Amino acid sequence: MSIKEQVVIFLHTIGHNVRFRVAAGRFHRSVETIHRYFRVVLKGVFLLYKHVVRLPDNETHPDIRNNRRFYPYFKDCIGAIDGTHIRASVPIEIQGRFRGRKDGTTQNVLAAITFDLKFCYVLAGWEGSAHDSRVLDDALHRSNGLKIPEGKYYLGDAGYGNRTGILSPYRKVRYHLQEFSDHPPENARELFNLRHASLRTTIERGFGVLKKRFRVLGAEPFWSFETQVEVVLACCVLHNHIVGVDPDDPIMGDTASEVGSQRIVHQTRREAQEESREWNDKRDEISEAMWIDYVTNRTMAKNKEKEGKGSQFRWSTPMHVMLLDILEEEALKGNKPSNTFKPQSFARVAKEISERFGVTCIPDHVSNRLRTIRTTWKTIQTVRNNSGFGWDDNLKMITCDPKTQDEYLMANPTHVQYLNKKIEFYDKMAIVVGKDVATGSTEAVRSQGPVDTNELYEAVMSTEGFPEEMLASAFDYMVQEEKVGKAFMAKAPRLRKLWLENYFTKNM
Repeated sequence: MSIKEQVVIFLHTIGHNVRFRVAAGRFHRSVETIHRYFRVVLKGVFLLYKHVVRLPDNETHPDIRNNRRFYPYFKDCIGAIDGTHIRASVPIEIQGRFRGRKDGTTQNVLAAITFDLKFCYVLAGWEGSAHDSRVLDDALHRSNGLKIPEGKYYLGDAGYGNRTGILSPYRKVRYHLQEFSDHPPENARELFNLRHASLRTTIERGFGVLKKRFRVLGAEPFWSFETQVEVVLACCVLHNHIVGVDPDDPIMGDTASEVGSQRIVHQTRREAQEESREWNDKRDEISEAMWIDYVTNRTMAKNKEKEGKGSQFRWSTPMHVMLLDILEEEALKGNKPSNTFKPQSFARVAKEISERFGVTCIPDHVSNRLRTIRTTWKTIQTVRNNSGFGWDDNLKMITCDPKTQDEYLMANPTHVQYLNKKIEFYDKMAIVVGKDVATGSTEAVRSQGPVDTNELYEAVMSTEGFPEEMLASAFDYMVQEEKVGKAFMAKAPRLRKLWLENYFTKNM
């Protein structure tokens, strides 16, 4: 049997929880052959554990470093740790030890995971009735057990207690994320627990993905207990490998294990109390710093909001151009479902203008500016529709003879800026506030006759920046949808390219 077939059989078995008899029928092999090569691959994967399941480095993870909610408070955190229960099949005389809080018999598997969703340590084989803190003690005191670099720590749940290398939440204080959904934290301890819980969800995700990826972990096993432990390890090794080669895989999770359940070293009660006191002080220090920054930032945000609402915002020309550019992108992305934009579009404009120009711009300022632009657009369309006026699409200019202009301005002196002068940003306004997003001019499309296929082909295929096969696909679509083809031909070259970008984003 080829190595490839051996591996496929093994992956099929653990991924879909397939019995050897079923696998034998599927791969046209005897049950004995399936069983033998399953063991061969299992041992091979097991040997990869020390190479694939490794402790993290001491660098602060980007998920923490790049998030103001977590940095610098959790800068020394290298991952999260917790236990999970995996179904176990053991002899009837010892089943009592393997019955824990879950239904049936289970093994208690301890795992530490990094924020890349890679497991960096796993200890499997403990009875399901064993408390998580007891399993952790075993892991910490093994010669080849869990090693935590000095000054670093993992996030654990309250069951582990505060100890060297394990930072747990405050007891008798709100902790679970749903408890904060309608009520923000009210003190330093609640804020610490909220952010601790947000970070620690990594371990829950890891366990969930691992069990989803390898269905064998959720079913009643049919091997010896030693093999059951090795299978847990093998699943973790394979998971880490998958995360390494394809970090964007839809399923993300991992775990690993070591066999053994005897504690080797015990701390004295006094040593445990001193260690706990030291890490309680560390937790208090983090929570107080976090709370001070939280209150300060909220106060500053409220003051800025009051300042923004209470004063008139002045729009410079560069700000005006940036607003049109961003809203043009938002419209082409489909974030203008009706005659207005989605709230997140206004929020994006406000944020980017604030950051670019060092001002305090809020969504209300953007909304008010858009009303002004819409009024300007209506005025331009009213002037265009007057008898005796023409339109130069190349110059984006309303044209008329001097006599007609003078007569019109006698009645409408404020419209002088729209006559025989280039209208700045016309195409952008057409997309942002015009009724016809595709062209900015409903009349222009209606007045066209049938689309010349050759001209359409030349216009589409000559657009730079796209592969030929993608342009050909867009051309085929425009031929089928004549109105779309007409609208495309009515656009300026820049708008044609924008339309194609939007089309390819949605359909390719």
